[in-house]
Amino acid sequence: MNHSCIGSPDSDAPDGDGRPSRPGLPPEPPSPPAITRHRLAYEGARADLAKIAVTNALLTMPTLGVYRFWGKTRVRRYLWSRVGFLDDPLEYTGTGKELFLGFLAAVAIIGFLVAARAGVEWNFADAPLVLPVLDSIQAVALLFLIYVAAYRARRYRLARTQWRGIRFAQDGSSLRYALLAVGWAVVAILSLGVAYPVYRVRLQHYRTTHTVFGNRRFRFEGRAAELMRPWLLAWIFFLPTLGLTYVWYRVREFRYFAGKSRCGALSFDSGLRTGSVILTVIVYLGLGLITLMLAFGFIFGILLLPAATGTAAGSLPIAHMTPGVIVAVLAVAAATFVVSGLVQLLFFTHPLCLAVCNSFSIIGDEDYRTVTQSRQAMPGRGEGLADVLDVGAI
Repeated sequence: MNHSCIGSPDSDAPDGDGRPSRPGLPPEPPSPPAITRHRLAYEGARADLAKIAVTNALLTMPTLGVYRFWGKTRVRRYLWSRVGFLDDPLEYTGTGKELFLGFLAAVAIIGFLVAARAGVEWNFADAPLVLPVLDSIQAVALLFLIYVAAYRARRYRLARTQWRGIRFAQDGSSLRYALLAVGWAVVAILSLGVAYPVYRVRLQHYRTTHTVFGNRRFRFEGRAAELMRPWLLAWIFFLPTLGLTYVWYRVREFRYFAGKSRCGALSFDSGLRTGSVILTVIVYLGLGLITLMLAFGFIFGILLLPAATGTAAGSLPIAHMTPGVIVAVLAVAAATFVVSGLVQLLFFTHPLCLAVCNSFSIIGDEDYRTVTQSRQAMPGRGEGLADVLDVGAI
């Protein structure tokens, strides 16, 4: 037997990693490392949220709305603590007192602006051109304040959100953000809505690039041109679909924004389904409409009862309201307040948290032990201006 070919260059024997050698060819490159993907996990329960919603409503009514700041804090602490990553939950460290103080400061600011507007109107009541100009200025100023409030509210929520003891933060200027937002909003309006994706991408870029986790800064690589086609489809079919195409677009936009965001060595991905979001919106709006219809039905029935029994024949029933009727109307209003809070938490906030978090993935590896605490200053008060202008969020 000729053994002269054993170990020769012409041999097809396997090399050290078990693959046959190929004479004259470079060695095959090593396999790429597996991509690490971790999902967020949301473990909230409707029963827990129902208890929180009922308790908040029952404590808010006798305190004439003051307790709602502490109630909102309870909801946030519960929701944050039910969102986990790598088996560690988020933590919300805000307080009801901070929200309340922020609200009082915002009321003072809005009160001053309202008084100033009333003073100008009083002094220039005889000038026919002043009031229209004043109304236009007031509308632009209100829009500007709404964006300022939304940016500051996001800064507060991020500053009070932490994971493994490391908090998030947001720098940047709320005034610059508001100027940017108003400018691009005007462009979107003048383009009859066509430039809406440009407006959305510009604001998302500013928010994302001014967001940090510890000493890690987020980045955003999105472009408005990549959202233009889905937006035009949503815009064209908005009326025939009763606005559902706008929900479809916002889901597409959310997935796109997630995929174009980065933080250190990490990237993000979302598989949020349009159907689940549309179903959530339809159920929430339907239950809200049913709640309002039943409430108004009961109230009108109570008010019309005296007229139906002849005790207030020939006159408006509201002019002959007895203490019993007043108590009944207040009871219906209180029940409507409680049910509305339940509907919002159980059939809108909870399913959206479930759909968004459980579809969201964080891709890549990061040495979290090297992440140090953020040096951004902590805001001392809550999002009072957003609360007054009703642009706050859970």
